[in-house]
Amino acid sequence: MRMSLLAVAAVVAALAAAGVAAAAPGNGAGVVDTTDCYTTPFGKYCTTLKTVTNATTTPSGNVLYVTNGTMEYTIEFVFGGSYSRVSSLHSHSLSKAGEVHESSDHYEEQTEYVSGTYRLSCVQSYDLHWANGSPQIIRTELECTPV
Repeated sequence: MRMSLLAVAAVVAALAAAGVAAAAPGNGAGVVDTTDCYTTPFGKYCTTLKTVTNATTTPSGNVLYVTNGTMEYTIEFVFGGSYSRVSSLHSHSLSKAGEVHESSDHYEEQTEYVSGTYRLSCVQSYDLHWANGSPQIIRTELECTPV
């Protein structure tokens, strides 16, 4: 399965927001570590989110955020197939007077879909760098291999 760049951006935003919400400006780290599972007539779904965000305020009042996080999502279908996605994010930003002036994200995602003897494995990644509201580096890669 392939996610659109918009869907990937939504996952990155969720990971980053979870980390930023856990670390208020100042000096210190915020940690999010949660797992939720539920069962439906179609199968069992589980999501695990882990982030660590460090927020540092400089003497000049600038705020530096660094977030590292992973999100794991699995589905075990009642018919015997499965789908899994493991995403990782490294993000940092520099804010001045409440405005983000520079940020960078590295995102990588590995997915696997299994149904009977068919297995599809994909790796997707991207790097983004923004400065003063303009993109400076945007790179994305996607590779899928049927096994």
